[in-house]
Amino acid sequence: MIDIEVPLEEFELPEEKQDDIVDESGGAVKFAFLCAGQGGGKIGLSFYELGYKKIIAVNTAQKDLNALTLPDNQKIHMNVGDANGAGKNPEVGENAAQKAQATIYDAMKSIFGQVDRIIVCAGLGGGTGTGSVLVLLDLARKYLASIGCPDPRTHAGAIVTLPTSGEAASPTVANNAVMAATRLAELAEQKELSPLVFIDNDKIQRVYPQLTVQQFWPVVNSTVAALFHTFNVIPTQETSYTTFDKADYSSLMSLGGCAIMGVTNVKNFQNETDISSALKNNLSKTLLADGFDLSTARGAACIIVGGTQLFAEVPGMMNAIEFGFSTLSTICPNALVHRGIYETEKQKLSAYTLITGLTSPKDRINRIKKTQDTGNVTSFYKK
Repeated sequence: MIDIEVPLEEFELPEEKQDDIVDESGGAVKFAFLCAGQGGGKIGLSFYELGYKKIIAVNTAQKDLNALTLPDNQKIHMNVGDANGAGKNPEVGENAAQKAQATIYDAMKSIFGQVDRIIVCAGLGGGTGTGSVLVLLDLARKYLASIGCPDPRTHAGAIVTLPTSGEAASPTVANNAVMAATRLAELAEQKELSPLVFIDNDKIQRVYPQLTVQQFWPVVNSTVAALFHTFNVIPTQETSYTTFDKADYSSLMSLGGCAIMGVTNVKNFQNETDISSALKNNLSKTLLADGFDLSTARGAACIIVGGTQLFAEVPGMMNAIEFGFSTLSTICPNALVHRGIYETEKQKLSAYTLITGLTSPKDRINRIKKTQDTGNVTSFYKK
């Protein structure tokens, strides 16, 4: 009998490392988020608080990372030497992200695991987020390809903020924002990313002047995350009426171009035009960004959520809902409009709107431009 000792057998094999970050959002689609800079990090935190735990925040400023209540292993400091931050210089942010690619990708493998889509979050106008956003989108596409995503380009999207008029009064900030927004919009129209969501901080500041300085960014970020989350959760809900399912949602998210989201509450319902009027008001005034030509949309969804008692007792409600759906089809004549009707225990009536595949809001982007010194365009902006 042969009895040979094999030294390695004395050692236990380590357990294969599993993805220990569990998505707690309860959504139909499993999202991961790459968040760059101070603005991107704060957007990511709002998603994290809603259960989207697969988040990585990167920054050139350690103090900004310290301010984020995320686990330490989900925060990456992109070292830029003695500097603490990118100093509104996108080239610094781009170079830092390029150098940190391997570190970021390794973190994606251990934190993201198997996901359906990756969203890159960044504020446009500064240095870190503006400069690193394209590098992160490229990493997102590579990661999605590595886990078997059939079309990484249309499953990597971006949520970016446009500066307020006060911020854009700085020629540097205005130039950075205009160049970055223009380039991202071009890529979105080419379906190199999908979708592209602009958060127009200047518009929100004008529409909601009652917000205090302390409230502004937390309220805006939480609103964006909540709207995004709503459309991800609705496909998981049961309804005896009209269903908006995961396939509907996924198709809208893959159309390329820009996307806008909104919600309006229909108060004191009295006749069949009330839902339609509320939708038109929402589309023209209270969406998170303006300057879009809605006739260019390739896809849209309108989800009506109403109280059980309202649906049971209010006459004419179905006609009003159908009229609202028809109104959206008229406003977006080139879009396939998806519909959904759901009950809730809350006795109120709300209409949620998602419109995708839009061309870029060129006029809005150009209005940001105060002074544009083309001599300062860095490699980030070059095609």
